[in-house]
Amino acid sequence: MQTKTENSISAEHVKNEQAQRAATKHAGKMKTITTMIKYETDHTHSYLKLNEHKILNAFERLAAILRMAKTSSVAYTRISEWHRDINLSLAQAQLDTLHEHRVEREKSLPVMGDLIINTPESYAMQFEVSHPVGLTITQLIVAVDKELNAIEKLFMFGALDDLEYEQACKQAAAIVTGVTDRIMKVTSPGKREGGQFNPRYYLEFLRDPQFNMLSLCDIPYEVAKTILTEEQLVLIVKAKNEDSESKVA
Repeated sequence: MQTKTENSISAEHVKNEQAQRAATKHAGKMKTITTMIKYETDHTHSYLKLNEHKILNAFERLAAILRMAKTSSVAYTRISEWHRDINLSLAQAQLDTLHEHRVEREKSLPVMGDLIINTPESYAMQFEVSHPVGLTITQLIVAVDKELNAIEKLFMFGALDDLEYEQACKQAAAIVTGVTDRIMKVTSPGKREGGQFNPRYYLEFLRDPQFNMLSLCDIPYEVAKTILTEEQLVLIVKAKNEDSESKVA
């Protein structure tokens, strides 16, 4: 009986270790990059357990496009600049807003005594990616978690109620989810006849100057105004008008 118990504990330990790792399908088949991210909040822990594979799949798709686009400087520049200047910039703008709201809230709070908040040692996850672009999402997760940790402390100290804390968690989740969702939306034309995504097929769109990537992002106009140029805003407005006309028709 004792042996079975020890084996069960060992099996459960292995299971937990596997659950804290998200690995590319290319692992063991080509060189990969492994990074361990340590986080501090309950929200990030729950979020990653539910979304780790969705996050990894989106960035592995982006990695496949970048590897394929090396043969075309136009295509490569277009997708890499979109990710850096639009996708990640939008996430940073949202994170800045979350930070500003938190700092404003702290200004009106009384000085609180010292309390000890205990964080489980298991709050870490290993990501194994096939391209450096995958590190941009792990870096974002750490940055969002750091801000949310400051908000979570306000909640743990009783300075925020459950509803306020839940709203902050939703805003934090939207930052990371938005990045992965935009990747999937912008690359959706890469599915040939509704089949699996094909990076080679998607390159045909990237080479087309008429391909409006911004129209696929579904960026709220008020947010878009904070990061886009006037020319880019025109493309979004044009896409929204065309979409409205097609629905009416």
